[in-house]
Amino acid sequence: MSLQVSPVSRNLHNPVYLMGLEVEDMMIIGIVCIAALMGGQFLFPDRYLVFLPLNWALMLLVLILGVPSLSIFKYGKPRGYMKDLIAWYTKPRAYAACERDEEFPARYLSDEED
Repeated sequence: MSLQVSPVSRNLHNPVYLMGLEVEDMMIIGIVCIAALMGGQFLFPDRYLVFLPLNWALMLLVLILGVPSLSIFKYGKPRGYMKDLIAWYTKPRAYAACERDEEFPARYLSDEED
């Protein structure tokens, strides 16, 4: 009786990319596309561009321009860069209360001439 062997993927730590972008980046592009679709629905409700409603054309324009521009923006950046960038701009800053001021607004000692 021989041992049955099946192939096992050993690259479980490799990142998952879709059209050259991470899954989180594609979610960001999806959210922007949905916002463009809803905004186009309110801005251009009865307009058409070559038998295509203008809100769908706006969404496709965002998708077609968003994927290459985001991949160019992220070129050379580490994995998870967009998540950290969004966290940097949305989370409140923590300042140290015990730090000394680098610039003083007024002088503490005045130069008096005798």
